[in-house]
Amino acid sequence: MRGTILGIHDGRGVLLGEAERRLEFPLTEWRSGGSPFPGQVVDYIEEGGQARAVFAVPGASPGAGFSAAQSNSRVLGIIGIICLVAGFLIPLIPTIAAFVLGVIAAKQAQEDRDDTSLLLARISWIGAVVMLGLGVLIVLSVIAFVGTLGFAGLWGGWHDWNF
Repeated sequence: MRGTILGIHDGRGVLLGEAERRLEFPLTEWRSGGSPFPGQVVDYIEEGGQARAVFAVPGASPGAGFSAAQSNSRVLGIIGIICLVAGFLIPLIPTIAAFVLGVIAAKQAQEDRDDTSLLLARISWIGAVVMLGLGVLIVLSVIAFVGTLGFAGLWGGWHDWNF
């Protein structure tokens, strides 16, 4: 029989089989290389209301609705990186957007088991944290420098300064 994996959780998989029936299978019944993932088209044998001997179908396209979830996390990760790059030109808003998009994309990519999207998302949110941290340090440095000039002017008197 042929079906589509709906999800994997706690050592068990759930697939949508023929006649729109949901069947569970233990991961010990996975017979193909790699790990099963949501949307993967599989062949299986049904025994006692469970799927057994679950194999991935080579070259089969993912079921409807699953490729969109993976591409959504990838698109969010890419947009996050674009916002991160834009943060070099416009400092604050795009960097915050890169952080938010990166965190959302990372969560989705982990659920989808999409390593490429997870990498893009992590670059986005970690880069945003680094840029925000550098921005705070630069602002504090400027405040400290201006404060030092003001303190020196009050201490030594402004009349000795030649502007």
